[in-house]
Amino acid sequence: MGGTVLLAGLVGVLLLTDKDRPQLHKQIRPGDVICVERWGNLYRHYGVYVGKGKVIHYAGRGGDWENDVSVREVSMQDFLGDADGYMICKFPSKSKNPRYHRYTKKETVERAYSRLGERKYDLLTNNCEHFAVWCRTNISESRQVDRTEKLLTRLMDFVDEMLD
Repeated sequence: MGGTVLLAGLVGVLLLTDKDRPQLHKQIRPGDVICVERWGNLYRHYGVYVGKGKVIHYAGRGGDWENDVSVREVSMQDFLGDADGYMICKFPSKSKNPRYHRYTKKETVERAYSRLGERKYDLLTNNCEHFAVWCRTNISESRQVDRTEKLLTRLMDFVDEMLD
């Protein structure tokens, strides 16, 4: 799937696979919002690449959710964990949302550093995706949370219909 652009709502994603791995730092640039797939593609974990092999993301000391979750700077290798590769998120230059502003990559890095040490993690309202997307666009959004909420609503509606 290397080189394929996947459109997912606000964010388009470019997937880099193992064969692209030797050229990771030739393709990625400071200010890129990146993500990796975790637990057999159960969810995606997001961060901002800030250069020199470092990523700023919302995570705990022992992993995505373990111990003292905060916005922290880690090595690219720590961010990747056991992932086979990473994806670079692409953002449109404009949006219908009046709050949307695509910051420059330099501004994206500055915004990520401005929240370093923050300890306000919330899975539904302030997770790693909310953080990374906000750094680039000024919109705190998680497509994963939105999709999960819609799925749960449909499931509850289905159960209600079955019980009637």
